[in-house]
Amino acid sequence: MQRTKLIWFDMTLTTRHAEADQNFQDNFDIQYCSNPNCLDEEVELEPGAAFCFEFDYPDRPGMSLLCSTKEHYPQIPILMITTQHSESLAVWAYRNRVLDFLVNPVMKKDILRCTELLQAIQTTENRQNTRSIIDYRSVIPMEVPSGQRTGNVRLATALHFVQRNFRRKIRSAEVAGLCGMSSSHFSRAFAETFSLTFQEFVLRYRIFEACKELQHPNVSVANVAESVGFNDSSYFARVFRRFVGLTPSSFCERIGLGDFDQRMERLAESLQLPELEPTRITHEKVYFGKNSQIANSRG
Repeated sequence: MQRTKLIWFDMTLTTRHAEADQNFQDNFDIQYCSNPNCLDEEVELEPGAAFCFEFDYPDRPGMSLLCSTKEHYPQIPILMITTQHSESLAVWAYRNRVLDFLVNPVMKKDILRCTELLQAIQTTENRQNTRSIIDYRSVIPMEVPSGQRTGNVRLATALHFVQRNFRRKIRSAEVAGLCGMSSSHFSRAFAETFSLTFQEFVLRYRIFEACKELQHPNVSVANVAESVGFNDSSYFARVFRRFVGLTPSSFCERIGLGDFDQRMERLAESLQLPELEPTRITHEKVYFGKNSQIANSRG
């Protein structure tokens, strides 16, 4: 069977890849496209072709572009490759009809699986005239940043590192090294970009995660404190009240109230964590930022 033509979109932020991984080149005919919005002008869409979107740190514009491409070309399968990944990101990909979700570095066996799957699709399509397309789009996960600031892309590594490691002790020097900066340069750049220190961001993100865990019934405040990286329950309670305006116990008592969602939406509007855009609040998802005063929203 003829090799599948893979139209490659480089959506990476921290690096720009000159070409696809060699294993992909060995199994597909790769054609690069610099602008998905001008797809018809750059490539010829042959029967059996597929798209491949490669990300390092996915952001909302890039993921929205993937969605719009799927809407314009619903019959063409899409592969999604990413370096930064999570369960919610994978769920989003599959709900938006991404054929396969791959994590860098991509294993050869996964590429072979994609090859067989795309060839099977091509064989099936050759046997039928049309197929029905279900019109469905899932909401982009809240953890995905709204965008990356020009000149500060390296700081995205710090934000994603905290999201994955907030339960353990995080040292600024360690994260600075991951960002390719000295400790002093990293601290200055982070504060200038986000108007708060890196350690302040870590505290806020831990409180954000604590609020999600406290919404589960019969959960212990002490266990939540330890779970999100606080060794001292009293210190956790002080920090929690500083950001939320309530003690953890009072917060738990208010979860069942009818105006919870509305109160949390008002809170999300007034508080923002760096690169975490407030969206609709549910009992599973809560976002915080600086100068929280939930007490002002009490019914």
